[in-house]
Amino acid sequence: MDISVIEAKDTKMRNIFLWSSYDAADTLFSQGILSIVFQPLVLLLAYQNGITDYFTAFALMSAFMAFSNLLVAILGPVIGALSDTLGRRKPAVIIAASVMCGSTLLFMVWMNFWWLCVLFVFANFSYQVGRMFYDSMIPFISKTEERGKASGISGSLSFLGTFAGIILSMVAYNDSFGIWEHFSEPESIFSGVSELGNRILNPGPTIEYTGLFYLIPMVVAGILLFALPFLFSKEKINPNQNGFHKNVRLALGNYKQTFKEIFASKNKNALFFILGWFFVTDAANTTILYMQLVMIDGAGANPSQALYIIAIGGLLSMIGAIIVGLLLDKWGPKKNFVINIVAWFIAVIIAVLACIEVNGTHILPWQIMFPVAFFIGVGFGGLWIIGRQFVFEVAPPDKVTQYQGFKQIAGRVSAIVSPLMFLGFLGLGGSLGLSIPNSYAIALTPLLLFFIIGYLIIRKYIDVHEEYLTGERAPYKKLEEYYK
Repeated sequence: MDISVIEAKDTKMRNIFLWSSYDAADTLFSQGILSIVFQPLVLLLAYQNGITDYFTAFALMSAFMAFSNLLVAILGPVIGALSDTLGRRKPAVIIAASVMCGSTLLFMVWMNFWWLCVLFVFANFSYQVGRMFYDSMIPFISKTEERGKASGISGSLSFLGTFAGIILSMVAYNDSFGIWEHFSEPESIFSGVSELGNRILNPGPTIEYTGLFYLIPMVVAGILLFALPFLFSKEKINPNQNGFHKNVRLALGNYKQTFKEIFASKNKNALFFILGWFFVTDAANTTILYMQLVMIDGAGANPSQALYIIAIGGLLSMIGAIIVGLLLDKWGPKKNFVINIVAWFIAVIIAVLACIEVNGTHILPWQIMFPVAFFIGVGFGGLWIIGRQFVFEVAPPDKVTQYQGFKQIAGRVSAIVSPLMFLGFLGLGGSLGLSIPNSYAIALTPLLLFFIIGYLIIRKYIDVHEEYLTGERAPYKKLEEYYK
């Protein structure tokens, strides 16, 4: 294969910044829709539609979320194979983003629990698949020795979406702006308690979600605004003269071949990466997903203090993304991944200690969570950038999106496993009669084991970064000799 035909041979920084704008856009979807709007809104609608048991509503919501992630795990590699066969990724990003935004706006058409859950499946699936196509564009917009830098730039700009989401969350949680009514807290609704703390027996709690309703178009408008420059970015398009039906057949054949390359080949490098990625992202996703609750219910910070810590972590993540992007070009993904795992490990240890209390008193003050923000900032800022680079180095140039799809399997399966694991250990702490803070310490502890397992697996990965920089691509001669 002539690599000069497949990959970009130069880097235009203007094009990198145009491409990077989509990172801010889809991060805003993650922060604004997934974290702020969807979960409280769907729980409130569940109660409104007659599902009055909190745990039933939560389980149904989680089932739809898990189903969406399962679809990504199953279909992601196949769709990626089709994109690789067609030789272009940018149109796929635009289509996925359009479905994502359109499905989200349709939330507003009918305030119904089932309608919202079904539309969420489409919106989240499109978000995840669009992310896969977006990540795969890097080899086609940047030359080899500057791809880490390109990832660092996009990673740092992604936190514009994070900060936009934080600002919107401040609007959503604070009714002093006088724009709309403050939305009801689901826990209070399901327990039949009004915002004044009075028991309401008849006709039932008053549900208010106006704020969440109007946040939907605000978030979508922000996504479109952030993503607008992306439309003007350019990628190197691979020549393809095949018809659509032939491309589909080729894509399915390529998918089967890629599956064998990863899971049945003597060359285990890609498999070691995917397995290590699973364990580390499983623990990292769980840490991020529940960190706000850990800070408030576990470490004893109040919501405002937790928001400050989150904002500091976001700022540090932006800086960390730039640093990791620069180090990737020099050190490669394996060394950076090890540093990343250590940062996450230290963050979780401190968080566990912050949650431990003896005789009702924490052994450490909640302010110890500020160092947690530092280490999570380092870990979160670089984790996804490192994952991209791993794919570029383990995948043949014409199968980058397919390998991104298989990486998505690990990421999506971990998104299903993580909440179940954490909630299970949290419940174990409660069944043992431990306090809520000590239960959080119990729930966090298994994450340390996951980071250790991920580290031990990634140690088996054979570093091919030097060969990659010289222009060699998978399958590497070095690995063929090693695995003889």
